[in-house]
Amino acid sequence: MSYFNLSDYEPVENRIRAFWLKYPNGRILTDLQRTERSDGRIEWICRSEAYTNSEDIRPQSTGFATEIEGTSPVNRANASENCETSSIGRCLANLGFAAKGKRPSREEMAKAARGSSGKVLNKSDWERLISQLHGCSELSQLKAWSAYAASFNMPEVKRNELLSIYKSHRESLSRKSEVA
Repeated sequence: MSYFNLSDYEPVENRIRAFWLKYPNGRILTDLQRTERSDGRIEWICRSEAYTNSEDIRPQSTGFATEIEGTSPVNRANASENCETSSIGRCLANLGFAAKGKRPSREEMAKAARGSSGKVLNKSDWERLISQLHGCSELSQLKAWSAYAASFNMPEVKRNELLSIYKSHRESLSRKSEVA
């Protein structure tokens, strides 16, 4: 149960539209960085800058966001895009494109509301996930499997074990596709 009204929060798309209406000669620049964490997961960090006109040398506002691949169904396939959108939303909120007291975007609040609302992993789910993972013979199948696997709540130890098996299988499939 969430303690906020999602409709009180503005989608990033609306903030961007309002920015362009107010500042048609402005610019929104993003700098997206990919790093590998010590646990092997990929982390995306994005800095966004908003300039209100073409002569601006310094940004009028900035915004940052971080996303980790595999931490949600969306981040299984689109962590970099999700990170950039969040960063732009925060940057534009810093420039005043957000309802008073509602700095997070609707997308960020929806993510918070989802929290840990996935199915709890049991032994048969685990065995089925491993079997299905090994049954993926193409990268596209692996991507679909990854989104499905992200829908489960599991202990960090199990998630790391699954991620390790996934990475190994992905590398194997990537090598096969390079040879073909």
